[in-house]
Amino acid sequence: MNTILVPVDGSGHAFKALRIACDLAAKHGGRIALLHVLAEHRSADEFLEMDAAGSFDQDLEQTLKEIDQSAKAVPEYLLHAVGKAILDQAAGRAARQDLDVDILPIERGAPAECILVARNRSGANTIVMGCRGSSRSGGTSMGSVSSVVFEKADCTCIAVK
Repeated sequence: MNTILVPVDGSGHAFKALRIACDLAAKHGGRIALLHVLAEHRSADEFLEMDAAGSFDQDLEQTLKEIDQSAKAVPEYLLHAVGKAILDQAAGRAARQDLDVDILPIERGAPAECILVARNRSGANTIVMGCRGSSRSGGTSMGSVSSVVFEKADCTCIAVK
């Protein structure tokens, strides 16, 4: 296991996937490649409620609160600021385990396709990513992004719930 791609979106599942990927990388002498795809359709409130929100600096948090109150769309520069904060938090977690970490450029587009392209560009031979927990029916199911990635990727894929 050389390079493990870990897409991080700020969710608890993504950070749990990162923890597992770091354990695998430490055990097998691998490295971590982190990717964030802009969450263009999320509201400011959704960003403020995500697990990564605790790592946002005061200015970013305040600006998101103001946008939430005005009910405006989150501008692209703030999407990038959120993405950078998420990547920085993830990189810090991996670095605490003394692992080599590559932070890939923030991507824009369909998340599954961006993940697949990043996997090829980074040369990752494993993808570890979070998946959605429960469907409305009460059963378990993977989210659409992880389902597409796992169907199309030509490498080892690990889903984390």
